[in-house]
Amino acid sequence: MSLVAGLLRRWPWLVLGVLIGVVVGIIYHFQRPLVYQSTAQLMVLKNRPELVSGGASDVRVQFVEDYVAGQVILLRSERILRRAADKHLPRLGPFERPLPSQEHARLALLSAGFSVMREKEPGSNIGSNVLALTFKASHALDAPKYLRAIIDAYREELAEVFEDASARQLRQLEEEIAAVEKSIREIAARRAEAERSLLVEDPRTGRLRMPEDLTLLRSRLSANHATQITLRLRQQELQAEWEELQLAEQSRPVRLMLLQRLGVSQERSSILQPDARSPESLLRHLQFRRSELMARYGYGVGHPEIVALDRQLSELEREVQSRGVGAEELLAYRQRLMNERNALDKKLQILAQEIAQDERKLQELTPIHNSIQKANEELQREETRLRELHQLRDQIRRTERGGVFEVKEVTTPTLGVLVSPLWFQSLAVGLMLGLVLGGGLALGWEWADRSFRSPADIRRHLGLSVLGHIPQIRIEEEVEQELTQPLDAVLVTLWRPSSAEAEAVRALRNQVLFSTTGRDHVCVQITSPHPGDGKSVLTANLAVSLALSGKRVALVDCDFRKPRQHRLFALGNPEQGIAAVLAGQAELAAVARPAGVENLTIYPCGTRPDNPAELLTCKHFPEVLAQLQQQYDYVLLDTPPVLSVSDPVAVAARVDEVVLVFRMRRDVRSALERTKQDIQAVGGRILGVVVNALPLRDHPYRYSYYHSGYLYQDSYRDAP
Repeated sequence: MSLVAGLLRRWPWLVLGVLIGVVVGIIYHFQRPLVYQSTAQLMVLKNRPELVSGGASDVRVQFVEDYVAGQVILLRSERILRRAADKHLPRLGPFERPLPSQEHARLALLSAGFSVMREKEPGSNIGSNVLALTFKASHALDAPKYLRAIIDAYREELAEVFEDASARQLRQLEEEIAAVEKSIREIAARRAEAERSLLVEDPRTGRLRMPEDLTLLRSRLSANHATQITLRLRQQELQAEWEELQLAEQSRPVRLMLLQRLGVSQERSSILQPDARSPESLLRHLQFRRSELMARYGYGVGHPEIVALDRQLSELEREVQSRGVGAEELLAYRQRLMNERNALDKKLQILAQEIAQDERKLQELTPIHNSIQKANEELQREETRLRELHQLRDQIRRTERGGVFEVKEVTTPTLGVLVSPLWFQSLAVGLMLGLVLGGGLALGWEWADRSFRSPADIRRHLGLSVLGHIPQIRIEEEVEQELTQPLDAVLVTLWRPSSAEAEAVRALRNQVLFSTTGRDHVCVQITSPHPGDGKSVLTANLAVSLALSGKRVALVDCDFRKPRQHRLFALGNPEQGIAAVLAGQAELAAVARPAGVENLTIYPCGTRPDNPAELLTCKHFPEVLAQLQQQYDYVLLDTPPVLSVSDPVAVAARVDEVVLVFRMRRDVRSALERTKQDIQAVGGRILGVVVNALPLRDHPYRYSYYHSGYLYQDSYRDAP
């Protein structure tokens, strides 16, 4: 935004640049040569679309595989342009502008003027099969002739290339067909040889026959392996049962569990009614009877019946131990296990022989079968390839004369139309150059300007507050005639309190009062960077305004080289003043002069001293300032410009605040920066700056009592 604002401020330079640019554009327009353009459109079609998918081996298809994009490259190629320049341009003459005599010159002419691009499909960005051709020449009648020569050369080149590619492709196809047929014969012979090696003699007829099918052999071998695994698992089960039987013959509990699994009944007969066929049942019955006789009748061990029972029990126990439980069933079970194990061993032996025989056959037949299968696959591929080659050869023979692609002229070359120079182009170029030139001049002038543009600009560059903006004081004749006192008419705060200048001074007074709130007896130095900035008049008006607000004010004229306060307040030419006080020649009270304004006392310079700098740096100066501060609320010191003499810098270190007054000049920024550095170098405290003597139309404040408001406008211009 600041850049645009700077350009707008320097608008005359922009206008000057635009005018220069327009003039340059007009001159440029008349200096440029005339250029005429002829246009034409070509549509590239495929007569045999199926041939494009014929494969990478088709050289003709490779040539036009890119389709329209490939045609664009071909049209731009040097081969087409050279053919047009050598063969077709001479027959299209005469030309309004004679053709160059040298071949390379004609080729350069065609290359510089010719262009081609691919048209887009309507409503999309996809390229169509229509090519837009243009040629630019120096005469309207010559442009279509050049374009016609290029089109004819393109047609001729495309036809020749296609015919050459067809003949070359046919030769390649015949060679490839012969190679494929030879490969088929070799593969068939290799397969027949492998099949003959498989023939075996039939034992029944004595004739040769093909062996068992390899697939059936593998299926049978797989089934035999599965059966073998099943039988071996059963063999392991029988071995476990045999071991269990041997253990049952030695252990009664195991025998009983085995008999129970075999289904042998283990039901016990009653003790009172024993089974005579079971020794175990009789044994339990006799044991019960013995215990009953001893318990019920009290028979002892020597009783005859007890002795007889013991003898029977002993016999039965020996019989039971000798025979065991289920002896007949276990014997039958043992025989069945032995028979089954023997049969299973025979089956496994026969099955192992069959498996070994089949594995030998499979090992012998697998390589031969694999070679036959591989030969069949190769033969199938080669036969498929042979059919494709025959089809491609037939297609090429059918399209040998017609060609795959056809070029049609959608529009013929038009009469040349003027395309350069055009007025709007020339003026646009001139306008752009003018804007660049004017903008450069405006920016250069803007950057060379070292003044300020706004209060924010002052705060940004100096880091100081803007205390006020004082308009240029106007001295009107009627005001001078109405003066009732000999005071100077520039004291607008006294003579014209309702004027804009007086209001600006009162605004400055309020800023000073606000900035020094809470402090009593303040000493303020008012100075400027250069002579002529109006610091003395501003100091006098500020002193009057402070006095009228009820403050006791002392105005001390410390500008010993060019004192002015005595003239502004009509004090005549006093012989003694503040200079005499500092020199020790007078008392401070003796040089005080009434200003004609209540609460305001003037301490004029008096006779100009020969050593002003020494007086302001003498040891008495701080004492004088201390006396003045004790008597007054505000002590204002009017000192010389900082950049002209060294006096104000010495004063700045001894006062409470410093106010810088300046007029808008082209180099005011650098001057204020140097002034600020000099004052701050000695420890001076700058209260702020005051922009003085602005033209009223540029004053940043506009006063209006509409709704008791103020209007503010940020704008500065150099003061005259």
